[in-house]
Amino acid sequence: MQPDQMPDSYRGGRLLYRWVWVEIVPAVLDPLSADELEPAVFGARCPEPPLDVFDAAPEEIEAVLAGNAAVRALAAAALPPGLPSAPPAPLAELKAAAVDLINARVGELRAVHITVTVGQSATYLEKQEEAERHAAGEGGPFPYLSAEASATDSTLDEVAALVGATANAWTAVNASLEGKRRAAVEAVKAAETHVQVYQACAHLRA
Repeated sequence: MQPDQMPDSYRGGRLLYRWVWVEIVPAVLDPLSADELEPAVFGARCPEPPLDVFDAAPEEIEAVLAGNAAVRALAAAALPPGLPSAPPAPLAELKAAAVDLINARVGELRAVHITVTVGQSATYLEKQEEAERHAAGEGGPFPYLSAEASATDSTLDEVAALVGATANAWTAVNASLEGKRRAAVEAVKAAETHVQVYQACAHLRA
């Protein structure tokens, strides 16, 4: 296997391979003298599960990437003389992919708390606005709150209180996610190495 066939990551950069240099075929020994008749064959393999950059600490990411680089160096040394090896992906390309990956991950985390469908975010805002007007003592109309009260066999007061509490809780969650997203994106922008780009994703650890 050539070094350019040993990428660091897959699934958009989220999962890091853990390459190791292992013996694939043992050496053939003379049964009488124990002299080596044919040398052992070594190659790169990934026996361990991949590392998720969103769950890993920065030092774990650094260790895996350093290990991968060491295995690629062994693979390059085992190639026939003069056979070129592909250079790593340009840093700018890796940064662009990392920003896309970070934004997608934050979208996944938001979807744990809210329904992410076309028009749903506008509906949440309308309901929140109605709940705020209801809490301020306005007389309505409150079409969203009224519809939900009818559907859930609740009072308008109960629905308005629930919507208000849910909106406050979501604001806290979303603010935290946005802070982590911005920190990760800024870390990507400031990164000077491939390792630092991957490490930026650790800002989204739980």
